[in-house]
Amino acid sequence: MQPPKRIVVAGCGIIGIMCALELQRRSCDVTVIDPRAPGEGCSFGNAGNVVAGAVVPFSMPGNLLKIPNWVLSPHGPLSIRLRRLPWLAPWLLQWLKASHPMNVRHISKAMHAMHAETFDLYLPLLRELGESNLITKAGQLYVSCHAHGAEGDALSRALRAEAGIRVERLSGGQIRDLVPALSREFCSAILFPDNGVCANPFRLVQVLARAFVARGGAIQRSAMVAVERNPEGGGTAILESGARLSYDGLVVAAGAWSNQLAGMFGARVPLEAQRGYHVTLPEPGIKLDLAVANCDFHCAATSMEMGLRLTGTAEFAGLDAKPNWQHAKRLLKFGAHMFPGLQTTGAQQWVGMRPTLPDGLPVLDRASSDRNVIFAFGNGSYGLTEAPMMARLVTALVMNERPSINLSSFTLARFSRGAGGRVVPSEPSATHC
Repeated sequence: MQPPKRIVVAGCGIIGIMCALELQRRSCDVTVIDPRAPGEGCSFGNAGNVVAGAVVPFSMPGNLLKIPNWVLSPHGPLSIRLRRLPWLAPWLLQWLKASHPMNVRHISKAMHAMHAETFDLYLPLLRELGESNLITKAGQLYVSCHAHGAEGDALSRALRAEAGIRVERLSGGQIRDLVPALSREFCSAILFPDNGVCANPFRLVQVLARAFVARGGAIQRSAMVAVERNPEGGGTAILESGARLSYDGLVVAAGAWSNQLAGMFGARVPLEAQRGYHVTLPEPGIKLDLAVANCDFHCAATSMEMGLRLTGTAEFAGLDAKPNWQHAKRLLKFGAHMFPGLQTTGAQQWVGMRPTLPDGLPVLDRASSDRNVIFAFGNGSYGLTEAPMMARLVTALVMNERPSINLSSFTLARFSRGAGGRVVPSEPSATHC
């Protein structure tokens, strides 16, 4: 018998820890490395939405015309810091290319393949760990103050129909019957009965990390600063702590910090740290039975173990910029508009980095310079939803098996050169992982 594969997973968020668990299940000897504790990155503060029915990309036709209003409006969902524009321009050009209708349909099909089985993969694992209430298929509601505003445009409706996503249209009293706390101003809504919520995304990662360690896995709190490659295969990860970890395979799943690690293998990926903000209200005075998204202000509300969480906004400022807490304050205003009885005492603010690529799809591919290195990052707002499928696919690549879905949409090749043939610039400065 061959000895078990020694695998190093760089990244201890939801993607990295799910990959580690799945590789461990296949008898690999796995070590996870990250300077942060399990779940302390983007996984700590996400919206908690598990969206099996998400098939509408954020790169949609017509968004170019919306950008000025989004950026200039005090209630807009998008913020771009001027000093970031030189680095962001090639990314925005690729984003616009992705918004072509033909590309949108291609991206939508890839999203469906990545999202459709998320509950089938999560729920058995959580039952096994005695945490079946952490993720529930409670549904998700989109609401708008405009007639038919929640449904989106014709293309959005068509993409959902083509993917077979179940959608129920609601109006007026039906909305209040489902969510009594909502303002009467909302007159249109669509319900996704097959979507759901995570009661505590941070605790989810912690539960999974404890299970991984209990089954013999190791987690080291340190950054990978260099690699030594073995011509015969595999290599050695050199950590900031001075430790050296020999590996047969390396998985890069470090979220917004993945670009620096990918660069060690010659890859240049247009990965942007899209900042998302949240406000958590420990005693909100209301409780939601399902997640609610406000389509007018591009924000969402979810009841969690720690209270009501309001999330939203997309800020492009780079990894090192200081937070702009005005975004969090606006979330409180949006929440008060959505729920007239909302209590905001004790509000807790947070900002995190969503690892985002121009077409909204993650990178899931081998490094071109080393087939033993797997890139698994760039999940944007969908990391919680995509983690179990990412883990299954990463494991198939590590074990040299045929993946269960077509991976052509997730390759590095699509970003080998920026829009217009220009090479994508790398991040000027950032903390390594």
